[in-house]
Amino acid sequence: MNLEKNTSAVLRYGSTIGIAIVALGVLVHLIDASYSEMIMTTGISVIVLTPFGGLIITYETLSSNWERRYAAAALALIVITIAGMLIALWFQRHG
Repeated sequence: MNLEKNTSAVLRYGSTIGIAIVALGVLVHLIDASYSEMIMTTGISVIVLTPFGGLIITYETLSSNWERRYAAAALALIVITIAGMLIALWFQRHG
């Protein structure tokens, strides 16, 4: 597996899909504003989570190529990112 090709594909397709969803939300807003916010929020979420998907693909590719040190660094970043998300959710609910 090629690390650069896999990671760049996830980033390219994820951002393209996210932008397309946001554009769809804008078009829906012109027709019926009731669903447009949900659609645009979904698109923005896809754009924000795309780098995390790239990190997961990076970890998987490094693990399959027996690059243990770099795979461990990618795994640490995944764990830190998930911990940050959970802490943010906790503070959002318990402010």
